[in-house]
Amino acid sequence: MHNFQERNPYLKVFSAHLHMDEATPHLHVDFVPFITDSKRGLDTRVSLKQALAAQGFIGGTRGDTEWSQWVKSEKGHLSQAMERNGIEWEQLGTHDEHLSVMDYKKVQRFSGRRRSLCWKKP
Repeated sequence: MHNFQERNPYLKVFSAHLHMDEATPHLHVDFVPFITDSKRGLDTRVSLKQALAAQGFIGGTRGDTEWSQWVKSEKGHLSQAMERNGIEWEQLGTHDEHLSVMDYKKVQRFSGRRRSLCWKKP
């Protein structure tokens, strides 16, 4: 956690919990993103976008946001730490593609119809 806080000086960690009791061990890190020297209002403000920008992550297109750049960077640091400690990162591909609400409803309707067809008695 010390390295995380050093890499992310504008993300104040207030809680971190390691979960070893599930299929995939993982860590939950809770933080408050902040900036200082704000030009408007209070000197110190809560802002994820501005905190990440202060750390050098500047958003571009919709798919290349400050957040996505930061996540990619953190995964790189995590990967290096795992490699140093002889831990293999098994990429399972468990993250599904994000759907629009309309597409999600279509998928749900279709999968519900398939289930009902599969369970009907002849």
